[in-house]
Amino acid sequence: MTKTAQSIVSFDSMTLVWGIRKKGSPEAVQRAKYLFAQLESEEAQIILPSIVIAEFVTPLPSPREREEVVAAMRERFLIAPFDAKDAIRAAKLWNDGKDRRQMRKHGARVCLRADALIVATACNHGARVFYTEDKDCFRMAETVMVAKHLPTIAPHLYTDTEEA
Repeated sequence: MTKTAQSIVSFDSMTLVWGIRKKGSPEAVQRAKYLFAQLESEEAQIILPSIVIAEFVTPLPSPREREEVVAAMRERFLIAPFDAKDAIRAAKLWNDGKDRRQMRKHGARVCLRADALIVATACNHGARVFYTEDKDCFRMAETVMVAKHLPTIAPHLYTDTEEA
């Protein structure tokens, strides 16, 4: 079997919460586990926009904990900073996306802005595939790269049964 080129992927904050923190519904946590196993077996390069990291560490109670988590993330993932090029793409994504969302819904503008920042950063820093379960973020991501849902089955025929 010949090895394919390394995948370059990214995902939203909730995928990180489910996959690392293991917080969420049992199904969401399991699907994130499958995704992480799949990406590891593919030796995928995972790009995490700095906005995703910020959302992930925000609930942590101390600056020291946040610093430790960010340091651990740097060892495992490529953290992409938000820059001027990302700002231009994010503005376009936001403007295009506002027509596809219910903007009068509480929090819609904030979610749209965060999604635009995350997707723009991921795309501009080389991600070609974006994983999310958020339907609005999915629709936005698919305008600039391949958008995918988290896998619903294990990436291998035989899975480990340690956590079953």
